[in-house]
Amino acid sequence: MGLLQLAATLLALGTTVQAAPANEIAPRQTSVKYCDPVSTICYSEWTSPEKISFRTAIPENATATADFDVLVQLQAPKSVGWAGIAWGGTMVNNPLTVAWANGGTVVVSSRRATARTYPQPWTGATYTVLGGTVANSTHWTVNFLAKGVSNLGTSRLNPSSTAASIAYGQSYQAPSNPADPASRFGIHNSRGKFSHNLALGKISNFRAAVAQLASEA
Repeated sequence: MGLLQLAATLLALGTTVQAAPANEIAPRQTSVKYCDPVSTICYSEWTSPEKISFRTAIPENATATADFDVLVQLQAPKSVGWAGIAWGGTMVNNPLTVAWANGGTVVVSSRRATARTYPQPWTGATYTVLGGTVANSTHWTVNFLAKGVSNLGTSRLNPSSTAASIAYGQSYQAPSNPADPASRFGIHNSRGKFSHNLALGKISNFRAAVAQLASEA
């Protein structure tokens, strides 16, 4: 596969504790509050037409003047080879988070692109995979703590926003080396942009929630 084709993979992005099976998830046009039935942690949730659920929780006292951590739960049907998020709503010069199943677990990869080219591994954001992360016969779910994704370079995510611009892409083909976070991956089968209600995911017990999932890793 050529570099230009691979570069198109996220070009349009320039847009758990084990939860319910992915085939029970309905697409949502707007974010809704979602509380994990096992961990009881509550998130702001948006679900794509492909039934990929993107859930975020942030500290109640987070502000737009400083970087803040994000607790993420990403769930996708088994048929999804990889799913990616562009935190600033566009691919270029924004933190990119890509995840995929690897055996019975899930890998999270940090990426960034400074131009409309294939996104390279990036150390500006870090991810800690937490307990409840699983891949089974119906879906895969990953819980992770994201650091550095609220900093968009020339601006920051606003934790009080009810309509933060975020984009996603997904492919039904898995990366070439799924055990490696730096693995190459192919062009997306679908992508889109959505307005995410970050404020809905503010929780007062953020540190305790992260510690709870970390203890189960």
